[in-house]
Amino acid sequence: MPKEAETAKWLMTFVPITIIITLVLAVASQGSAIQTVGVTTWICEHLLATIGLICTLLAVGVIVFLCRNVLLAEADKWSDLKSQAGWFSDAFSKHAVGLPLFPASDDFTRAEAKAASDATAAEYNALTTTTQRIIELSEAENTRKEFRKFSIGYIICLLVIIIGLVVSFVSIATAPTSPEEITKPTSVTIHMPHMPPTAEDQKKFTANTGCTVLGETTAIAVGGFWDHPKLRLIGPGCTTSDWTPPDDLGIVIVPK
Repeated sequence: MPKEAETAKWLMTFVPITIIITLVLAVASQGSAIQTVGVTTWICEHLLATIGLICTLLAVGVIVFLCRNVLLAEADKWSDLKSQAGWFSDAFSKHAVGLPLFPASDDFTRAEAKAASDATAAEYNALTTTTQRIIELSEAENTRKEFRKFSIGYIICLLVIIIGLVVSFVSIATAPTSPEEITKPTSVTIHMPHMPPTAEDQKKFTANTGCTVLGETTAIAVGGFWDHPKLRLIGPGCTTSDWTPPDDLGIVIVPK
């Protein structure tokens, strides 16, 4: 295997696998948040991180594709090689594929024509060896061409990967923490905007809940999240339905 193919294979094996493991660990750290709010909501809340992750994975895919082209590079067809007069001549004059019997391409062509009817064992072996060298030269050159493409693409993709990872990790690290879910009934204290509550506070509270005396009302968080809990209120005049405080009331809910 040409050294270019070995290098490409090593880079494809080491770098993408390392990056994918890093991405898996990054997403795994958000597992509980994703499970709590759902995949769609998490993506909407972490749009930059999602874009960064997608770009990183696409870049890894491009690296794998380019490396595949290097590893699968083959020699051109024999008829195509012979039709490229300049390349075929250079194979003998610059790369010495025909030595010692065929220093030039014309020598090889004449010997090849002669072999169809009359050729010694030495000439036949020389033709076979030279043909194999020409094929190997074509394969090596095609591998180098693909490796040059791989090298350019690899550098570009590596930059995309670095930017994508930085954007993803920074976005996740600086994103607001997902609110904690209320998993069991919890007694809470209701704090109105004014403490003690004013008559206006009591009026608004009664209008929303039916509860006529805030101080005699027991509140239990029974569902939702702590930033918008669902409360069950027990007290004078309170309705039996669960209630989520609207933002405009300015109420603060504190677990007891």
